[in-house]
Amino acid sequence: MTYLGLLFEIIFLLAGIYLYLFSRGAIETKGSSAFLAENKTLIRFASLALIAIMLINIGLHISDILS
Repeated sequence: MTYLGLLFEIIFLLAGIYLYLFSRGAIETKGSSAFLAENKTLIRFASLALIAIMLINIGLHISDILS
């Protein structure tokens, strides 16, 4: 069960990285330019917060598994 939690934490980390790249304009989709013009700063801060939280959680989870 602990490995399943680690898997979900990694998935959320990847989602945060995807959102960050999306907010920077590295990933473009149809109609994303209007959405990004309004919400670029909010998405960037939210994705950085998600990345930071998930990195801390993954580090704690791995140290818990190894001990």
